[in-house]
Amino acid sequence: MAGVEPQETSMNLADSAPIPEHVHDILTDLPTGHIATLREDGRISVNPVALLFDGTHVRVSTIKSRMKYKNLMRDDRVAISVPHRNNPNRYVEIRGRALVEDDPERTFINEIARVYMDADEYPFDQPGDERATITIIAEQVSTPAIPLAEDAPGAPDEAR
Repeated sequence: MAGVEPQETSMNLADSAPIPEHVHDILTDLPTGHIATLREDGRISVNPVALLFDGTHVRVSTIKSRMKYKNLMRDDRVAISVPHRNNPNRYVEIRGRALVEDDPERTFINEIARVYMDADEYPFDQPGDERATITIIAEQVSTPAIPLAEDAPGAPDEAR
């Protein structure tokens, strides 16, 4: 994409803080995360995203024309909050840096399509859309104990 140069980061995947095992279920049960990036004017932008967790890192996909991509190219600081799909009293927040990589073969977005949509290919991109994968390198992970976290009133259904 013209005019947007990748932000250099001194962090790499091995620098990532561990994500506690007791919240892995949150990150693997078709979650919707809310990713926060910093706009050019210093304000925060938050967007809902599908995500995949490989046991170590949270990854999301975006197209390069989206503001989150442009924001991360300028400033790689990122945070994501992921509530349990059926119990928002349980959640994990990850703060850190984003490693952004091109996905020209659409490998990662198609993996998301298989997991979330049971489809071999992601169907919603437009001609010319360029994909990138955002890997969150965790610096801080919060998994607060919230009252009623294990017995949420009115949880809509059981976790998968």
